Amino acid sequence: MAAQRVQAMIPPRDAIGYLALQWSTGGWSYGSGALIDAQHILTCSHNLVDPVTDPAPIGHAQQVLFYPAYNQQRPASPPPHGLPVRVGFFSNRFYHGEDTWDVGLCRLTGPVAAPPPFFFVPTITGEDIIDEHVTLTGYPGPDLGEMWEDVDQVAGVHLDTNTMIYTNDTWSGNSGSPIWIYNAVDDIVYQHAIHVSRQAQELRRGVLITQTIYNWIQTALHTATPPAPGFQRVDLA
Repeated sequence: MAAQRVQAMIPPRDAIGYLALQWSTGGWSYGSGALIDAQHILTCSHNLVDPVTDPAPIGHAQQVLFYPAYNQQRPASPPPHGLPVRVGFFSNRFYHGEDTWDVGLCRLTGPVAAPPPFFFVPTITGEDIIDEHVTLTGYPGPDLGEMWEDVDQVAGVHLDTNTMIYTNDTWSGNSGSPIWIYNAVDDIVYQHAIHVSRQAQELRRGVLITQTIYNWIQTALHTATPPAPGFQRVDLA
């Protein structure tokens, strides 16, 4: 199906949020992420840091604001009342140029005041997801700040590179969007991948939550908050 605008306040979409990122190299960019508990947002590394791929100065996000269930056109500057991110974690392997490790975790300064009824559950995923219909929900769609969604079949996975391939319509602000399935029997929102595609003309790609990616997420979740706000690499335990 073609991507369409959705109501952000309807669960589980109210656990998805708009990320505003101020970069050390100047300017703001925008992405997506999903709450996996009351204080942590699963997103992608390239929302937080540029990988080391050439001698140019490396940029990183120096301020990140999270807007759960945001759904209106964005003003010229970041909207008010964003929830501040205290620390962001990115993969050391992505930092050194491995796109297949484009996974990031943000920790808010405190738990959200009104937790949504569902959090997204990072789920170890394998080849059995092929041909399943998955949902991709995030920002900005054709109108910045509005939540859009697409449903499509998984075309393939590559376990050795933590990759899921699909054809969902996406825009640049969808980076970090959850790729998910709601299981009505279990009453759980299973997140199987993180959207990371950055090229306009390609089969869309996500970081598949393989066992190794799941282990990294758990390591980041249990890494202590540094004394000052910032962003740091996290290696596998």
